[in-house]
Amino acid sequence: MTRPLRVLVVEDEVLIADYVAISLEDAGHEVVGICDCADPALSLLRETKPDVVVLDIRINGHVDGVDLALRMQAEGLATSHLFITGSGDPETKARALATGPIAFLQKPVNVRQLEAILATVRVSTSRRC
Repeated sequence: MTRPLRVLVVEDEVLIADYVAISLEDAGHEVVGICDCADPALSLLRETKPDVVVLDIRINGHVDGVDLALRMQAEGLATSHLFITGSGDPETKARALATGPIAFLQKPVNVRQLEAILATVRVSTSRRC
């Protein structure tokens, strides 16, 4: 039996953040928090140590989702992250892909696609000692 994933959602559009969080909870995951900018997200990452972070590329503040992913990696705060975005310009996408996300999803978020991606994370976390 696998345990539910602990997920942090970093998204500055309230309706999208709520939709993603509710969808994740309906799928059996635990949403440890929702943040709209980097500093609170980093605090929650340190506090809750989620299994995966769902990151919007464009978030509030001077730090975007890509820079947040780089900070997370530098501090060893999250094992997996995936990006969601409404923008698909090649430069931004290249920056995002360079962080090694488990996926890159365009908005509007397809919940079934998101759940399929998270199922691969669930398998890998269930093998932990």
